[in-house]
Amino acid sequence: MDNKLKAETLALLLLIAAFPITSWGTTAGYYLVWSIGFISLIAGGVVPVMTRYMDHSGDKIRDVGMEYDDRTS
Repeated sequence: MDNKLKAETLALLLLIAAFPITSWGTTAGYYLVWSIGFISLIAGGVVPVMTRYMDHSGDKIRDVGMEYDDRTS
């Protein structure tokens, strides 16, 4: 897996986990748990933006279209 896909998968997991953690921390009155959920929400939103500034020099440029698809003969 490339680094961009790993980072975006991490961001998705952080965003999925943020909402139940934040809700539980709010309803139970645990400020620390609420803070962890809020930090994971912020981190899940920032990580995809950071992938724009990653080194993409090794990425393959692919043309779009049926004639360029490797699966067709």
